[in-house]
Amino acid sequence: MNKIISKTIKIKTDSLPPNVDYIEEEIKKLGFEPIRWAIVDIKNLELTINLSARPLDY
Repeated sequence: MNKIISKTIKIKTDSLPPNVDYIEEEIKKLGFEPIRWAIVDIKNLELTINLSARPLDY
């Protein structure tokens, strides 16, 4: 059984508004299966995201 984690991550984007699919792919690249996420801040095309997710097992 996978545990669910909550954390804050940062993702860079090329344009605003960011595409949902882009954000979820970037979250997966960081090793997480997103359950719920929210953009909480944007500075210089860097998104701060609060994330609830399951760690991916590779």
